[in-house]
Amino acid sequence: MNNKRYQFILDIITKAGDLLLQERNKKFTTTSKGGDYRNMVTSVDVQINEFLQKSIKTSFPNDQIYSEESENNNLLDSFWSIDPIDGTSNFARNIPHFAISLGFVENGIPVVGAVYNHVTKELFSFEKGRGAFLNGEKIEVSKVDNLKEAYVLLHVGRPESVRQWGLELHKMFLGSAKKVINLGSTALDICFIASDRV
Repeated sequence: MNNKRYQFILDIITKAGDLLLQERNKKFTTTSKGGDYRNMVTSVDVQINEFLQKSIKTSFPNDQIYSEESENNNLLDSFWSIDPIDGTSNFARNIPHFAISLGFVENGIPVVGAVYNHVTKELFSFEKGRGAFLNGEKIEVSKVDNLKEAYVLLHVGRPESVRQWGLELHKMFLGSAKKVINLGSTALDICFIASDRV
């Protein structure tokens, strides 16, 4: 069944990417959620979310769905996980570093998934037991084991409770790593780690 889900993900995430770019070229609205003006959501996030949820329900009617853009996320141990646009702030500002993220968690363990940046046509995917791939080619993490040679992506997050820790960590990396940056898409950050880019 998970191989069927994997093939479904590869197909549906590229269709969602086509829709995302089509809608990006139209006028879209931007609002915030959770009372935090920095936590952005666009009308395109909502459209992609609805497209993915409808597609999943059509092919896997009994499966549960968790989405960043949904309010009712009371789940069991097995469910689909959706982030319709990871990097919404980049998307809203026309910075071409954002992606659609879709995966399936079974008994608390991620078993299949994909992250797709339609702008660069890069489709990162994984299947438990088979490994991780970029456009169908196997990828592996970096063999760099020296911080002095490391290219570091650091995203501290918004909560006030981690700000001081984040400042100290950033300061340490600035003095120790080859490079330290924040690109604004956590899903793509993880894929860049998986593909030996950082």
